[in-house]
Amino acid sequence: MKPIGLVTCYFHHNYGSMLQAYATEMIMQRMGLPYETIACRAPVDYMEENKVLYILKKLMIGDWKMRIGKMKIEREKRRNSVFAKNWAVRDAAFNKFASESFHLSPLCKTRAELTGMTKKYSAFLVGSDQLWRTDSVEHGYYTLEWVPDNIRKIAYSTSIGVKEVPWFQVEKNRRFMNRFDFMALREQSACDLVRRLTGRKVQVVLDPTLLFSGEDWLKIQKSDPLVNGKYIFCYMLGNNSWQRDFVKQLKQRTGLKIVALQHLDEYIPSDEGFADEAPYSVGPREFLNYIRNAEMVFTDSFHCSVFSILYKKQFFTFSRFSEHEKQSTNTRIDNLLNITGLQRRRMTTDYTLDDVLAMPCDFGNVDDRLNEFRSLSFNYLKTALGGLEK
Repeated sequence: MKPIGLVTCYFHHNYGSMLQAYATEMIMQRMGLPYETIACRAPVDYMEENKVLYILKKLMIGDWKMRIGKMKIEREKRRNSVFAKNWAVRDAAFNKFASESFHLSPLCKTRAELTGMTKKYSAFLVGSDQLWRTDSVEHGYYTLEWVPDNIRKIAYSTSIGVKEVPWFQVEKNRRFMNRFDFMALREQSACDLVRRLTGRKVQVVLDPTLLFSGEDWLKIQKSDPLVNGKYIFCYMLGNNSWQRDFVKQLKQRTGLKIVALQHLDEYIPSDEGFADEAPYSVGPREFLNYIRNAEMVFTDSFHCSVFSILYKKQFFTFSRFSEHEKQSTNTRIDNLLNITGLQRRRMTTDYTLDDVLAMPCDFGNVDDRLNEFRSLSFNYLKTALGGLEK
């Protein structure tokens, strides 16, 4: 049987991106199927459209805010040698995990090379993460525009991230979605959007990381805690000062120290001095360890929320974006909390310290809810991947 090509964002130095890509490989291993993760440096390298027009479209969809965040990081690296060194340490931790963990195809340098090697595979599976965001749709890598019509194309738990696509992308979305033989997405809002664009009824499936238990994830991390003593773990990518102020007040009330991963999507000056411990030598394995051994977790991250649930932590999830922002991805967290019945874990400005400390850590029905969705998700995969041995 030819291997299945996995098209994931494994190379992005983001904990959720790498762990969901690794979980996608874990799915293939559990199902006993041959696979390779398609090697990639930057998806934009494979686009055929005008790159100047691509940049203009990214500005139109509000992606400029993310670009500014990256520019702040680069500016701080030039200005602050200690920060540059810390950033290099974290990059090395990500690179180490990637080099040890992923089974990669040979690297193709051009779109033509990429299309040329497709005949080696029985199918291509895209997932998960926000791979169908409006900016990613433009370069065509995650939408499999480079895969010929006669090769099976499968979307598993892919996320669109936003509730609406811009007017200039409606036809482009409709066209690539109709080329997929099988499609299942991570959020109900994304399924509704596909239904409006194509008329196709699409089911919700779990993010790959949720197909496995907390015990399954113990296999890739150290069993001993990486921190001495009890602590609050903070993983907040957004620049929202009131959220950090709340955690500092909680520290004063509880006496728990703060351990935080900082400056991930942008350099945030207020993060300096916020945490008692701010480690940088942290790859995906260590990330899981910090969550698993925390007394409490505060985050604005989808995947940090996922692993907090798998490890049954007393966690609270902030909104990273305001609802009116074009690039708001709050819907994926809402969907996660609805599936697990943990809607009260959505942190709002109405919550007080007393509310947080008094909230029970009740995960009684979570495993049953997840197991039901795990069964549905694996059944979808068995259908989508069935018959490839021929």
